[in-house]
Amino acid sequence: MTLTPAAEIENERLRAWWNDGSDGLLLYRELRGVAAERWRAALDELPPDDGPEPVPPPDRPPARSVDLPEVMALRAQFHDDGTPFDTAARLMQALTQSVIRLDDLRPLMWAADDIARRCVQIVDGGETNLWSTLEVVREFWAWHPDRPFVDHQSRRLLAYLDAVLAGGGR
Repeated sequence: MTLTPAAEIENERLRAWWNDGSDGLLLYRELRGVAAERWRAALDELPPDDGPEPVPPPDRPPARSVDLPEVMALRAQFHDDGTPFDTAARLMQALTQSVIRLDDLRPLMWAADDIARRCVQIVDGGETNLWSTLEVVREFWAWHPDRPFVDHQSRRLLAYLDAVLAGGGR
């Protein structure tokens, strides 16, 4: 599934990865070399959120993040797509870890600001799941049913990542 807001991004690797997952390894290598200060500075450059509000989930969240309907739906999507088990497990772990680290904010409500803050947490904390987190957000937003909200947030997240990459390396 393609997320069209990447058309506005000039960075070819970022655009290709967002649209269809290609060039992911090259982009991963590029992002790995970015200093933590640049991730934090790019957060300050994040475009304002003047888009639509997310449609609130219709159900009460369960006690465990792995039991959220949207998490279970994404897991089923990975299964249906034939995603290798280890890849799906790594992505699901990044998703549920992000739910916890974002104060149990449901993934259906994640804005670009939340993902950018999570990226800064990961880089500052020396965690190793930055790429998995970005990958699962890309996959989740491709699945997400609230297209107006996600399209706007995708533009903002891509602008954030573009700013991170434009800031250079270590």
